Amino acid sequence: MATRSHAWSRDERLAVLRRCPLFAPWPEARLADLAAIARVEHYPRGTEIYAHEPERREAFVIASGEVEVSRGSAAGKKFVLGINGPCEILAIVRLLEAPPIHYDYRAYEDSVLLHLPTRDLTAILDADPILWRDIALLMCARHGDSLRLLNDHNLGSLDQRMAVTLADLARIHGIAGENGTELGLRLPQEQLGAMLGVTRQSVNKLLRGFEDAGLIAVDYNRITIRNPAALDLIAARQD
Repeated sequence: MATRSHAWSRDERLAVLRRCPLFAPWPEARLADLAAIARVEHYPRGTEIYAHEPERREAFVIASGEVEVSRGSAAGKKFVLGINGPCEILAIVRLLEAPPIHYDYRAYEDSVLLHLPTRDLTAILDADPILWRDIALLMCARHGDSLRLLNDHNLGSLDQRMAVTLADLARIHGIAGENGTELGLRLPQEQLGAMLGVTRQSVNKLLRGFEDAGLIAVDYNRITIRNPAALDLIAARQD
């Protein structure tokens, strides 16, 4: 269940919005308008974002924590599209009155989100129509990501898909250290399996192979990328 955070000031909300890649280039006046409509809520780990109002028309910016985006079937099968970190905006597709698909959003870690009601966001965009261009470019980029994911899932080998997934997670959540780039989030094998659409056993076997080859190190649901160049070569390989 979502809970209210401390009463965030206008400047605190503005600071988060300025770090969001979508809003960073916006004029200060429009950022102030965004800060005025933003509602701040805290979600404990595992909380579903739209649990009580699945159709709620709000986008949100991650102020802190991580949010998992997934889809599930009636049979209980789950496919994870990604885990997103601070300053990313999600559910922007809810600007559409009838989104083509509703994704499930869940706090992967304790998270603080800035909710932006799409009605108010639309009014801000309509007041300065050139800003719709930024929305269009973001949606095009995400559509391209979806096509790449679909291509990798259908045509890529399992080791290639694993390499792509680890490289993407390192780009978003990576923390540079002496022994390589640590993925700064818990990553159980079940979670990786849901991201790749395979069993935990398949993930375990593949991770052991990557570890034996010196590409990664695995320790209690934590993964460190030790040879990013070799991982990138696997990710880019055309099988």
